[in-house]
Amino acid sequence: MVGPFPGVPYSFGALRETFGPLFVRCDVCRRYARLYLAEIRDTDYRTKTFSCCRCGADGALAIAEPNTETGMTDYQLDQVEGPQHHPAAVARLTGTPKPAYRLSAKHYGAKAPTR
Repeated sequence: MVGPFPGVPYSFGALRETFGPLFVRCDVCRRYARLYLAEIRDTDYRTKTFSCCRCGADGALAIAEPNTETGMTDYQLDQVEGPQHHPAAVARLTGTPKPAYRLSAKHYGAKAPTR
């Protein structure tokens, strides 16, 4: 019989214990890297985001090595020593958010609904 997981629930360590090695992949430049959990082992995986250090696009967490999956055989392993944040990713994550707006009914050439 298997006992309960002794680590922190919803952590990267729990994911690693459940699924094995973890990877971060970039779907824009078709690269991936193995995720080493030294500093983030007990961190809640739901609170972290990843980005590509080459192009700055969003990175996706993967539980299987991407180049072994059907349709992803062209992904290249790109393990970087001491990766730095891409300037585009830093700007996207720390910059001022773009205001969300909606066009009023007069912009669509229709009358506003009456209450």
